[in-house]
Amino acid sequence: MARRRLSHHQKKRIDDAQQALTASSDHLLGLVISHHGGKVVVELPDDIVVRCAVKSNLGTIVCGDQVVCEQTAEGEFRVLAVQPRDNLLQRLDGFGQVKAVAANITQLLICLSVKPEPNLYLLDQYLLAAEQQAIEPVIVLNKIDLLEEKIEDPFELESIYAALGYRVVKISVKQPGGLDVLKSIFDHNTSVLSGVSGVGKSSITSALLPELTIKVAEISEANEEGRHTTRTSRLYHLPNEGHLIDTPGVRGFNPVIDTTQPISAGFREIAKHADHCRFANCRHINEPKCTVLEAVNNGEINESRYQHYLRMLEA
Repeated sequence: MARRRLSHHQKKRIDDAQQALTASSDHLLGLVISHHGGKVVVELPDDIVVRCAVKSNLGTIVCGDQVVCEQTAEGEFRVLAVQPRDNLLQRLDGFGQVKAVAANITQLLICLSVKPEPNLYLLDQYLLAAEQQAIEPVIVLNKIDLLEEKIEDPFELESIYAALGYRVVKISVKQPGGLDVLKSIFDHNTSVLSGVSGVGKSSITSALLPELTIKVAEISEANEEGRHTTRTSRLYHLPNEGHLIDTPGVRGFNPVIDTTQPISAGFREIAKHADHCRFANCRHINEPKCTVLEAVNNGEINESRYQHYLRMLEA
């Protein structure tokens, strides 16, 4: 059944009600850190963690949400409202349904690995989702200890993506000091580890938070894909005011496209050249005097990135 669209007046009434709740001294502001048994786990001031029921009609609540809670006469806790979000990372599942991943994040760590070999189209999907939500992406290549020989730029990640201004880091959980370059990236950020199963997200989380016992899946020898080991999203605290949201593994990440923005706006190099196209509504396919096509032909725009852009247009 299609979700009923709220009118402008209904939205305003809900917003006014939520603001009134926030202003009340009887209510507590908290941070959603997990879900458990149909309830949300909320961290209140003074590091108090409680399980909260959720008031009806609040919609989906995810890790990273700031919420307004109350304690009932029976001593239980309930979420009454969700504070306005800075952003909401979402994906489409295999049935085309929108699934929220996390809210109010500042950084998306896109985890790739030497094995299974990176899928650059999938990487560009992640990058598009981050760009449209104004989230800073970081490309992380894990398991560099598995490289058969010393390769300076495996999979051309630096030549393609670092040249566009994306940060690319290469790590290995199994090598001494293999995560040193990564640790400071989390400082003062709320980060999400994203990527398909088997790239080592749980291993990275275990290395960052050694006091936690996180089950790590072994790689299937048959298809080199990991089993899904993280069952529910969870927010962890890191040093230097960092937060890490660990999300369930997904074999594909189909971003929810913001239809108010052209897909080209999520490709930095295409957006740069698109400003000089002859037509303001140019889609950069076969239009005359398209500066994007000229840049592709001149080698200024990577061919694989351009083909991924076309593929997303058709999706």
